[in-house]
Amino acid sequence: MPTIGHAYLSNKEIDIITNLFRFRSGTALQLTYILEPALVETDSGLSSAQNGYTGRVKYIAKILNGLTKKGLVAIFKVIHTPKYVYYLTQEGLNTAYTILEIEEHSAMIAGGWEGDYGYFDYSLYKPTQDRFAHHDLTIHFQILMMHYAGVYQYNYDWIDNRYASTEFAVKSGKTTKRFFRPDGEFKIIRPGHQDHYWLEVDMSTERGEKLADKFETYRQYLDYVTEGIKFDEANDTPNSIMFHSAASYIQKRWTSVLVAFISRMGEYASLVNLRLTNNTTLNEAVSAEINKYQLLDKLKSNLKKYLLQESGFKGVLNQNVFIKLLPKDELILGNWSPNLIIVENSDLTNQVLFFENYDGYESIGLARTIDFYKKFKTLTIGKSDKITDVIPVLCYYDNKVNELPFKGTLLEKETRNIFSKLIFHDVKNNLWFDGQTNQPILNNPLMYRSH
Repeated sequence: MPTIGHAYLSNKEIDIITNLFRFRSGTALQLTYILEPALVETDSGLSSAQNGYTGRVKYIAKILNGLTKKGLVAIFKVIHTPKYVYYLTQEGLNTAYTILEIEEHSAMIAGGWEGDYGYFDYSLYKPTQDRFAHHDLTIHFQILMMHYAGVYQYNYDWIDNRYASTEFAVKSGKTTKRFFRPDGEFKIIRPGHQDHYWLEVDMSTERGEKLADKFETYRQYLDYVTEGIKFDEANDTPNSIMFHSAASYIQKRWTSVLVAFISRMGEYASLVNLRLTNNTTLNEAVSAEINKYQLLDKLKSNLKKYLLQESGFKGVLNQNVFIKLLPKDELILGNWSPNLIIVENSDLTNQVLFFENYDGYESIGLARTIDFYKKFKTLTIGKSDKITDVIPVLCYYDNKVNELPFKGTLLEKETRNIFSKLIFHDVKNNLWFDGQTNQPILNNPLMYRSH
């Protein structure tokens, strides 16, 4: 049993102190799952009674109470609940610094990734009870993501807002200093892929201008970090936002969040993917993120069987299935490449089929569809008199959202025409549906909207 400072600590006690340092607090149940994520089941409540791990939780609680007696851990009770929350005392925090070999100068250089932890004043460590619900939901999110790392076989790393927050400059006449404060960042790492996300933990209390202002700050920060370079050249900048909400009414919340995002993110709405989740839908969101790479390959495979004269297809294609735009047109779009197929109608006019992802509550396919439609006439392909329509095809792998989220919003009028000929495509099962009636399309879907 090693001696740390004045205390004799077991390896389990060291593990608990280390995790209380990283997570800033935790209940006995949460710490049980943090130490053994495989024990988590997919129930959103992380209930020990349902999962049958009461003995393990009592064991961790006993160790926590022992650390409390040693003066390393403090405890508070959450108002109106039976929940007891543990966190490090000042002496406990100093003990964590000793265990992790952290010195004061570390605060200036630490990034938080891969165990590169920083030194923070106790006031920045200690969880505040007035924002405890927000902090508790953040811990819940991290526990579920650690569990899904085992389910979907990815490596997971994350940092909290102390590392993710930064100061930046806004230039509008004069330079103004602003703070960019996401609730954290995380990475999903698999062979050949590393996906980097910002985390926003949403208590569903922000609406209207206050919600829109959050994304205005994102846009200003992205202007700052991409000044003079392309978005994909901004080193170690996430290209997705996971918006994890306390709201149970996920469809209604999605409408509010998405409209605020599209209205304030400017060109970045087509470059940064926003995904809304809650504790119940997080598994679906993670599944969609894992499947997004094979979705495009499966889509191409599905399309090839329809790109035949025998199937009634008359159009333009190449060996990569999709039409490639001119570089100057991609520049107009903001340096992203649309997935397009051109269909020839019986009267020799053409339609453009525009394929994008909409696998669960994610924004980028909707935002790109709107952006492409608005800019179409300025593109070389859009200046052809032969092209009469742009047909959006929204593709999903597992998570179909039947209803578009614009009804009753400021975007309803301008999106009504854009999505009037919408087609949904279940890529996994190669099924196609009319986006207005939700009826299955039984003939060649590429020719479904032709005339």
